[in-house]
Amino acid sequence: MVCEAPSRPPGGGLGLWGHGLRSRFPSGPPAADAEPVNEEVPCRRYLCLHCDAVIVVVPRGILPRRQYTASAIALALTLWASLGRTPREVRRRVSPSRIVGASRPGRWVTLARWSEAARRGTLFGQVRPIQAGTRREVAARVAMVIVAEAPPGFMGLGLEVQAFEGGARMR
Repeated sequence: MVCEAPSRPPGGGLGLWGHGLRSRFPSGPPAADAEPVNEEVPCRRYLCLHCDAVIVVVPRGILPRRQYTASAIALALTLWASLGRTPREVRRRVSPSRIVGASRPGRWVTLARWSEAARRGTLFGQVRPIQAGTRREVAARVAMVIVAEAPPGFMGLGLEVQAFEGGARMR
């Protein structure tokens, strides 16, 4: 909350009030080996009774100000940086949009944007800024942090699956 007031102080009344729903339509595959889609995700809104701020609560894996899910970003960075796939191949696996600009059919500028956000430390909350290296090297370091977040049951299933599942736990 903006005012940092408790949502329910001990012995007091509620500080948050239900304020409806807002839908988000994040992009990405629902599983590491699935086709990418845009699915509706309903998000609950709350009104702070102290400062009138509106708070939107989203499921884990939905990142603020990002079109793609955390799992989709994790998968893309892993495919591109750790597994050496081309940007065209990565885009085909992660993006539901099939419209590609005529001037750059073999590139996907979104990979560079994510890599630069990772360099600044603004892509995922758990990943500190990474200053050294090329964009691909930065993306590879981030991918390894994400793979390490995957639950132990996914070890041995391949980097793609581990990255996807680790990304689901990122915020």
